[in-house]
Amino acid sequence: MHGPLVSLLIPTHNRPDYLREAVQSARAQTWSNLDIVISDNGSNDASRDALADLLAQDPRIRYLRCPERSYYLDNWLNALSEARGEYVNFLMDDDLFHPQKVERMLGILEANPDVALVTSFRQLIDAQGRELPSLPETAPLFGSDAVVQGQALGDRVLQTGGNVIGEPTTVMMRRTELGAGFGFFCGRQYQVLSDVATWLSLMHGRRVVYLRDPLSKFRLHGGQDQRRALQALNANVEWLQLLLDANAAGLYVTDESAFQRVLRHQLDSLVPFLTRHADAVREGATHAEPIQRVLRQAFDRLFH
Repeated sequence: MHGPLVSLLIPTHNRPDYLREAVQSARAQTWSNLDIVISDNGSNDASRDALADLLAQDPRIRYLRCPERSYYLDNWLNALSEARGEYVNFLMDDDLFHPQKVERMLGILEANPDVALVTSFRQLIDAQGRELPSLPETAPLFGSDAVVQGQALGDRVLQTGGNVIGEPTTVMMRRTELGAGFGFFCGRQYQVLSDVATWLSLMHGRRVVYLRDPLSKFRLHGGQDQRRALQALNANVEWLQLLLDANAAGLYVTDESAFQRVLRHQLDSLVPFLTRHADAVREGATHAEPIQRVLRQAFDRLFH
């Protein structure tokens, strides 16, 4: 096989049926020089069993075990640590790739060293794979393919509080540019918004290419996010932290009036949310200290 090796990283947890579909969409890529890495932190061997024939047939696939009780980000990082390719693209175990995704995105990155990442429109699908209408954050960014400055796109992400760039499945990047790993921004490891933190780190001062065609499918189904309220709470806290870090470092949302407007909006949303879920925080469902720390930072910036 000729040309750059691309690592497709598939963290999985107890979704053997969806996982097999995801792996098949990776194998069906028109770009064949692939390193398909599966990292499994599930509670049983069902996922491996579901892939037994594919593992025997396709030497490009590597199956790894990650400790069962590891956090989901640990599973992602385990896959990333094993990547051999010059380029990487995550594939969540319930999502799907368009057959030309890798080839099209790779060609852009190869030809444009100043492009930090390539993303695309992602088509929402339901549990059975039927197409769904877009949500506000997944709607097409542009009417056609576009090249955008990372600074402007990062400002848009933080000002709207939405991941318009895409989930990990959507984006291709260079492995060497990930630095400390996945989910770092301004020296801080993010958990829930690890993808947003990574995009913000990569694209400042560089360009991003957006492809209008739906090169990935993002599945919405009942098995996702079993702790939805707690996940939303932590996500809101991380959105506030991202805004504060980005502004303090002079990277994004540097206009003071714009920053103050976004800060007030985030606090207006977060504080009532915190009061509604105070019992869960008090009972230890999530750590109170990081929440208190980011609120102190936010109010210091609001009042000074």
